[in-house]
Amino acid sequence: MAYEVDPGEGVFYGPKIDIKIKDSIGRMWQCSTIQADFVARAFRTRICCLDGSKKTPITIHRALLGSIERFFGILVEHYAGQFPFWLAPEQVRILNITDAHLEYAHALKHWKVSGYRASVDARNEKLDLKFKYAQLDKLYMLIVGDEEVKQQNCSLRTKGQEQKVKPLRMCWHNFNFGGKVICIETKR
Repeated sequence: MAYEVDPGEGVFYGPKIDIKIKDSIGRMWQCSTIQADFVARAFRTRICCLDGSKKTPITIHRALLGSIERFFGILVEHYAGQFPFWLAPEQVRILNITDAHLEYAHALKHWKVSGYRASVDARNEKLDLKFKYAQLDKLYMLIVGDEEVKQQNCSLRTKGQEQKVKPLRMCWHNFNFGGKVICIETKR
């Protein structure tokens, strides 16, 4: 792994290793760090050991994410709000075509065998408007209409891809994961 010495970085207590992350506009931010702290010497601090001897302690500090606010800010910027599926607060939005499909849409939401975070857009709006808002929110969509209810399946619309009718047992597992479409069969 490549590294560089950063003299004068303001390390007051002892040697440290820090991981810097480049944000979406090229700025470097310190996130993870681990540091040996020898400040106990300055205060002449001693600890009593089990054998009765007294020694100067060395403290090890670590911050896995650095400032949590900074880390999440970098993460949001990096993905431009379009989080990977596993990280998205809302992963799937289920869109009903008419009120007649609402019961099935809610049943789909509750058939979350793997615990996905889903919602139903039950507003009495045109489907194009529902598509628009789900796309702006950068979500996967399950669309349910007469055919989907009759066949007990759903239409899956992935981010930036065409809409495809899928058997219900596959819908929850046909999401874009790491740039690859995964398809895992499950039994209902």
